[in-house]
Amino acid sequence: RRRRAAAARAAALPARGAIVSAATPSSLALQGRYLVAPLAAAATILFFAVAAPTFLAVGNFVSMGSQFGVLALLALGQMFALLTRGFDISVGAVAALASVAAAHAYNELGPAGLVLAPLVGLACGAVNGWLIGRLDIQPIIATLGMLLAARGLALAASDGGQAILLGDPGAFGALPYRQWLGVPALAWLTLAAFAAAAWLLARTRLGRRLYMIGCNPQAAALVGVRMSAAYVSAYALCGLCAGLAAVLLMSRAGAGLPVEGQGMELQAIAAAVIGGTALTGGLGRVSGVLAGACFVQLLVTGLNLLGISPFAAEVVMGIVIVAAGLVDRVIRRATADAS
Repeated sequence: RRRRAAAARAAALPARGAIVSAATPSSLALQGRYLVAPLAAAATILFFAVAAPTFLAVGNFVSMGSQFGVLALLALGQMFALLTRGFDISVGAVAALASVAAAHAYNELGPAGLVLAPLVGLACGAVNGWLIGRLDIQPIIATLGMLLAARGLALAASDGGQAILLGDPGAFGALPYRQWLGVPALAWLTLAAFAAAAWLLARTRLGRRLYMIGCNPQAAALVGVRMSAAYVSAYALCGLCAGLAAVLLMSRAGAGLPVEGQGMELQAIAAAVIGGTALTGGLGRVSGVLAGACFVQLLVTGLNLLGISPFAAEVVMGIVIVAAGLVDRVIRRATADAS
């Protein structure tokens, strides 16, 4: 009994240290990690405001508000996996598969068929979590296998990669062009998903357990946390976010896209890490992930406005991903030195 109580205290201490506002060097370093994304976004806006004057146009920001939701949802899903010291490189392929499956269902059942997209994502994520949590397979292996399987299924279900057009998109197809209170409708849907995730992490037992596992998995197991169930839940939530991203993709394109999402898994990881989520697990905020996704979207849009070739833009995104890893390392060292 004493061992379990001590383990519980050991597991709880890092989580409390990540959120307290005491003016200690370590807590200030922890809080500082969440300022990286807002500062980077502000610097990006200033740079492109000078380099591309049309960047500040209202229409450009409205367009970005309709576009950033896909990346933001994928980054939100990555946060759940990263909290448990893992990651998911299959989210782009899972989103493509979910969009194809939901497009077929939409053409057969109408708008009710859209429910299949999040369900497909949830199922794929749960399989990833079961492989990682139950069979102890490394996240890179499990999610790489899912990436290949999901991409293959999406191509097979779309007759070799053909877009599955929606028969009558109707109001669903008009969502990307609508605004509610001056904000793009798709942006409101994305923000609703982020609000639900923030509530889950802050107010539920599952949220606390995900942070506990990332901080100290051994202590979490000693206090009775069902590790396999927690991993399944984390990756299922990651897959669910990919399924929701598929719905946004379908709304914007009016079709299921079997080849969409390639490379977005790495952008999603970069957005989550730049937003303050630790690669070593146990640290992360929903608001930080949202800021990180906004930064990446600002960067992509600005490069497009400057007429930068897609190949050069890929190089820039590669540099951003490496920089995200370096930022995480610097912050971890600063935190360790301060403590």
